[in-house]
Amino acid sequence: SLAPVGEPGAKRPRVAAQGDAELQDKADRCRARNREHARQTRRRKKEFVESLQVSVQQLDHENKIMAARLANLDERVRERHRRADAVASILALRVADEDEPDAAKQWADLVESDFELKLPHTPYRSFPPYETTNNGRTVSGIPAVMADVKSLRVCLGALKRRLARKDAAHDAARKHSEAAVVAAAHGPAASSSSERPPREPAPAESDAACETECVLERTGLAWATDGSLMAPWTLRVSDAKRHVILQQRGMLRASFRGRSSTARGEATADDANSATASRKFDRVAVLELAFDTVAFWQQLQRGLRPDRIFKAIPNTLDQALQPSDEARVITSASRPFVIEYVNGPWTKLCGYDPDECVGKTLGIIQGPETSQDTVHALTDEAAKGHATSALLTNYNKDGSKFDNYVRIFPLVDDDGSTKISHMLGVLQNVVG
Repeated sequence: SLAPVGEPGAKRPRVAAQGDAELQDKADRCRARNREHARQTRRRKKEFVESLQVSVQQLDHENKIMAARLANLDERVRERHRRADAVASILALRVADEDEPDAAKQWADLVESDFELKLPHTPYRSFPPYETTNNGRTVSGIPAVMADVKSLRVCLGALKRRLARKDAAHDAARKHSEAAVVAAAHGPAASSSSERPPREPAPAESDAACETECVLERTGLAWATDGSLMAPWTLRVSDAKRHVILQQRGMLRASFRGRSSTARGEATADDANSATASRKFDRVAVLELAFDTVAFWQQLQRGLRPDRIFKAIPNTLDQALQPSDEARVITSASRPFVIEYVNGPWTKLCGYDPDECVGKTLGIIQGPETSQDTVHALTDEAAKGHATSALLTNYNKDGSKFDNYVRIFPLVDDDGSTKISHMLGVLQNVVG
């Protein structure tokens, strides 16, 4: 039954229902807030993950770009090292005492087939007149460059031979002086041997004790934007005691064939072929040498002939026919190298008048002690049109032998021809 109005329990059902509704509403709002908060959290988490993925992708892209730049820098450093090594090898080959069996291949690995060597006029050594330009000389192609190496070798070989003879003479004099001291200490019994004068160095004595080097000064390397190399270099000739007799410093510029970025990528994509591909683009196309030729000539003068003027080397037939105090003989350009002209000093040295030797070969001044191996080496080089030199024992007309240092140079006609017309032989008595 319902409670009377005014009694405490009359409104309890309605109050309880109202309280339950408020609690339910509060719970619903709480759940709604929680769901909204969860949605916002998931949205922020998704945005953060997406942003993180974008950042990772961007960092990965930047890392790849940086890695590519570092790889290019490393490749550039390696390329520059290879190119500097190539130039250093060229300088070393130019002053080598003798050609290696694979010298042509060595040059082909270092330079382009149409390689050009540009240098100042060098009147102190042999070279074809057609190489002359307004600014100096231009040597084109590997065969011409190898011939120029022979010419430089003859020039420096004459200096090294004189140094070797001078050192040998000093050693002989020292031994003679020591023998004289021993003879004085032991009395007349040993005096007979000490009275003999020191022996003149024989022509077979080698100049190997002398050292020639041409080095690239790597501390002064500079690279142009086109990839060419500029650097100082030094040519040095030292005697057996490592005393520097000749030193020439100069500057060089080496140019290389460029390659595109595609070619660069192809060169490094396959590790098996990358070395070969890199060498292909590290060959020197043009090498320009700059140095003081007058100073070099003066040093040759002091080292070779301090008492006489060191004359320019004839390169044409007309120049070779000019009066000279050197013993000169001119032959045909090919085997058997028939004598066509001899001058007065040659006649005085060998004893043959011009009408007795013209039309014959140089075999007339050869004899039992003439090294045929040396003669064959000389004629082989002469047949190729190269400058060459050697020490020989020859014989004059009366049969007496003499030791001489012979230098052979190719000659061309004065009409501008590029074909070798004659060979010039210059004989120097190593005793006189």
